[in-house]
Amino acid sequence: MEYKSIIDNRNLSDRIYIYLRDKIINNEMVPGARIIYDELIEELGVSRTPLREALTHLQQDGLIEVRPRSGTFVNTPKLKDIEEIYDVRRALEVLAIELAVPRIPQKVLEDLVEEAIQAEKELDEGNVQAFFTADRNLHKTLIRYSQNQRLLYMMQSIEAQIQWFGVIITRDVEGPKQANQRHKQILEALLRQDVDAAKELMATHITEIKEETIHKYSEK
Repeated sequence: MEYKSIIDNRNLSDRIYIYLRDKIINNEMVPGARIIYDELIEELGVSRTPLREALTHLQQDGLIEVRPRSGTFVNTPKLKDIEEIYDVRRALEVLAIELAVPRIPQKVLEDLVEEAIQAEKELDEGNVQAFFTADRNLHKTLIRYSQNQRLLYMMQSIEAQIQWFGVIITRDVEGPKQANQRHKQILEALLRQDVDAAKELMATHITEIKEETIHKYSEK
């Protein structure tokens, strides 16, 4: 039987990777779930080689694990994974603040403030998706304006896990509300070009996320 691919054939393994990564991050493929090659080949309408390449990429991201003589599974994060990811993230994002301040346009910062305000309104109505969008846009923008390619590459290597942890532990809007307030404080410091205050606020922000993630994940 012939199956029509749901993945664009250009850069096939990359597109399979993105498709599966998003399913894992959004908890559509839950931690511990077994990954069955034949089922994915049938679902996606692709051959084994690009699927294997995509799964290797996901393994490098820490989203899946290969157990010898057992199979391939969606990874189950460990507390040590969470601690290490957020410790690295804090160091990188504090550096990004320092490098970005002389380079980031005022208009870009003002747009980020407006996005945070809109996210706050959505959170008041119980909707978290606008916050997640604003959150990633803020952090990615600061990284981008650091204009440091190695910093950008290192952040990209942990980006998927950061998003994944956020989805796994989000149960209500209180955590996102606190994070959104921190975003506004960081942006206010950036608008007045107070580098030290912005760096301190960013370090506090990432530490709070780390502690909340560890706390909530420990309760699961």
